[in-house]
Amino acid sequence: DEWKVFETNFNELHEDFFKDLLAKYPKLSNRDLKLCAYLKMNLTSKEIAPLIGISVRGVEVHRYRLRKKIDVDNSENLTNWLIANF
Repeated sequence: DEWKVFETNFNELHEDFFKDLLAKYPKLSNRDLKLCAYLKMNLTSKEIAPLIGISVRGVEVHRYRLRKKIDVDNSENLTNWLIANF
C-alpha cells in the first residue's frame, strides 16, 4: 500500500519513468522497478536497504543483477545512467 502512494507521487515528478523503462526493458520485475526508482532518486545502497527490507549487501547484489538485465557497462555508474537516460 505504501508503494502505491510512493509510485503515484514518483510518477507526478518523473512522468513516464516506469512506462519508458518497461518499454525498453520489458523483463524487469516489480522489484527491479522499485530499485530503479530509488536509484533515480539518487539514494545509496545503505538508504535503499531498509526501504526494500533487505541487507545492504542484498541491495548491492540486486544492483549487480539489474545492471546485467539492462546491459549497463561496469565502468558506468548505474545511478547516473538511470538519471541521464530516463
